[in-house]
This record gives sequence, structure tokens and C-alpha cells, in this order.
Amino acid sequence: MVETGLDAFRFSISWSRLIPNGRGPVNPKGLQFYKNFIKELVAYGIEPHVTLFHYDHPQYLEDEYGGWINSRIIE
Repeated sequence: MVETGLDAFRFSISWSRLIPNGRGPVNPKGLQFYKNFIKELVAYGIEPHVTLFHYDHPQYLEDEYGGWINSRIIE
């Protein structure tokens, strides 16, 4: 990235990686992955731009609500 002249990078955070069951405690390994990734970008002078990838949700929420077709998932 640095060699190509990039000074910013946009990426998505996977809900499933941080909270695998859709609710409950945060997965420490998932959180550490993103911390390490952001730290590495910054170390090379690349500004991270984070988005939440809302199409990616845990299987548990798909099974319980039918995914995004059910408005109850918002709660």
C-alpha cells in the first residue's frame, strides 16, 4: 500500500468477527485483529477509515429473525 502511494484505506468491520452470536460479549481475538490491523496501517502512515458492513451478520440472527427482512433485528 505504501509503495503505491496510498495514504488512506477504507475497510469494513465484520459484526460476526466481533460478536459471533450477534449479541453478548465481544470476541477478544476479533477485537485484537482489528486493533492490530489499524495499528499497522497507522505505523505506515495510512489513515484508516472504518465502516460497519451491515450485510454481514451472525448466523444466529439469520436463524432467529430471518436476517434483515425482519425489522425486529434492529432492536
